[in-house]
Amino acid sequence: MNEDQRATLKLLPEPGAPRIWRNWLASKGSENPYWISEYPLYSDAWFTAEARDRGPFNILNALAQTTHSGGKHEWKPALILRVAHHLPGEMPDMSVTSAKHYHGGWLPDEVAALLSLELGLRIVAGPEVREFGADNDPLGRPRTYASALLPSLPPRLGPPQMQSLFGTRSLTDVTLFDTLPTLSAAAATTLVKSARTYQQALWIADTTPETAWLLLVSAIEIAAGFWDASRMSPAEKLKHSKPGLVAILQDNTDSDLVSKVAEELHQVIGSTGKFISFSTTFMPEPPPTRPTMERFDFGKRSYRDAITKIYDHRSKALHDGTPFPSPMCHPPRDYGKGEAPWEKPGGLGAASHGASWREEEFPMHLHLFAYIVRGALINWWQSLISD
Repeated sequence: MNEDQRATLKLLPEPGAPRIWRNWLASKGSENPYWISEYPLYSDAWFTAEARDRGPFNILNALAQTTHSGGKHEWKPALILRVAHHLPGEMPDMSVTSAKHYHGGWLPDEVAALLSLELGLRIVAGPEVREFGADNDPLGRPRTYASALLPSLPPRLGPPQMQSLFGTRSLTDVTLFDTLPTLSAAAATTLVKSARTYQQALWIADTTPETAWLLLVSAIEIAAGFWDASRMSPAEKLKHSKPGLVAILQDNTDSDLVSKVAEELHQVIGSTGKFISFSTTFMPEPPPTRPTMERFDFGKRSYRDAITKIYDHRSKALHDGTPFPSPMCHPPRDYGKGEAPWEKPGGLGAASHGASWREEEFPMHLHLFAYIVRGALINWWQSLISD
């Protein structure tokens, strides 16, 4: 695609889905892309192998060599994402509001988020560094349009919250990513938004764990809202969550009043129930490596109680200004010798900054909840494929 073509933007109606999904579908009916771009994907993990020919995407191993104290687990441009663009440049119709699919990022950010979710790693996209098709040079042209906007990892102030982020992953493990074009537009939109929120939680976990907790809860809520919408009608949800209100409404002579009120309230009722139901329905297996001390009980009742408590802390943080309890925001203890880090804070109680909490108020560490969130979202993603 030449510069004149790039400058001609096509006015399109509501796209209604992430660009990654739309580009993938467009590639199925198009042999020649408009242009090809390369983007660095930053991570503090180490990768082996590559993921080539995933639709219009290639995920290449940059074999990043580091020389500082962090070694191979430094924050670095570890991968290169090569994108064949099968959609033209677009200018949305600004005479209408259309933002249901908006998540604050663009196509490379969507790819990075889905990889982050599937692999359970910190992966963030950088700006375009090379473009093919802008002229006749078969080797492409370097691009530094946004070189000042390189993603930087916030500094860690102590031990890591999630030691699993520093592992080694093979890109041959990337398989769910390939299922994206088989999903509906609505499912793909929800998946990308949930993955983006999970990705952002991992990015800031070591610097602002209190906010990471909120983002991880939100990642579940995004998926749970989509999943729950197909289970019951708004009226059924209102009867389930507010039976007293339904009884009052049914005393009214308007037989349709329950349905009318339910339609108005269905976005705000039952948020706790949706979160708990989703988390229990798609509950992952316990981690394969467990500590000998301070293990979390994955029994159904204990798990449900913990998930309920976490959502209660989320509500207090958002609506009352009370952060997640301090013990839940501390890095887990690790005694080395190959021992997995503690899954929950120890002790019968804890105190910090003049506040105190009983043991039941801090059911697990952040790293374990991130494991649960990722596992639940992966299980849900797999259910979308079967559907």
